[in-house]
Amino acid sequence: MSDATATTQADTVAAADVLWIWNQSSGRGLDVSTARAAQSQWGGRWLKLSQQIDLGQVVARAVNDGLRTVVAAGGDGTVNAVVNAIMQLPSERRPVFGILPLGTANDFARTLGMPADVQQSAAVLQNARVIPGDVIRVSDGRRDRYFANVAAGGNSVRVSEQLDDQTKAFWGAFSYLRGAMDVLPDMRSYHVDARSDGHRDRLDCWAVIVANGRTNAGHIEVAPEASICDGRMDVVLIRDGEVAEMAKLVASNLLGRFLESDQVLFRQVRSLHLSSDPPMRFSIDGEIDQDVPTSFEVIPAAIRMIVGDGFVVRPPSSSLAPAT
Repeated sequence: MSDATATTQADTVAAADVLWIWNQSSGRGLDVSTARAAQSQWGGRWLKLSQQIDLGQVVARAVNDGLRTVVAAGGDGTVNAVVNAIMQLPSERRPVFGILPLGTANDFARTLGMPADVQQSAAVLQNARVIPGDVIRVSDGRRDRYFANVAAGGNSVRVSEQLDDQTKAFWGAFSYLRGAMDVLPDMRSYHVDARSDGHRDRLDCWAVIVANGRTNAGHIEVAPEASICDGRMDVVLIRDGEVAEMAKLVASNLLGRFLESDQVLFRQVRSLHLSSDPPMRFSIDGEIDQDVPTSFEVIPAAIRMIVGDGFVVRPPSSSLAPAT
């Protein structure tokens, strides 16, 4: 879909048409209280997310009962669970999707331009400015699943494995950088074979990033050129090298020149087939995936998404062209 077709529209959401799905483990006490107050004023159903719930079935039944909007009240993991539930439905039956940001990082909410303040986000949800947003389908050859924001593989997963709940609570949005300090002295190399839209890249990598949204792991801008409305995903392959080079890359990221590094291979593609030695695991929307993905594919305009005033169809270009 071209940028021109990614226009927004106003949509009035009736109280009875809303399902709020809350992840109690991601919410901060005061924010949850504010969220419940907003839900009480607006109405709709409030569902507590748990492993015992088949969320796909819950959403399907709610749609049959007239549901028009599903709100993920939580962080990026909650967003991922709700997106996967919505994608089980045929495209013409999928409800509008919104986020009430209650997590630690809330990266995809940031991409959608949602305010960090919960009360302000609740007001945005009620106004319901809607755009058709892409999602990415990922497969390991046995099953498909979906994500809205970012999949990060290789040493990125090793960083995520360093982070327990106590570290996340103490460091907040800076947790990922704290975990990277432990992994940096012992970076692992992966020999990667990546095929995408007629290109084939074989190289030794530290990490592979597949992005629909722009930020990951606490607002770290891993894909500054990404748009959720362009029918493409941003693929960033970080080449193997010396630890000092990785430190320079981190500094480039903080200065907004991440993709200009010689250590980065950047592509914008519709599909990606990936293999590596050793096999590369991924963290998908902040949650470590136990399977090894082999393919990624963009599903354009898959879900209608509520966006805030801070949403941009395409970020300001850095004038950097993807690799050819």
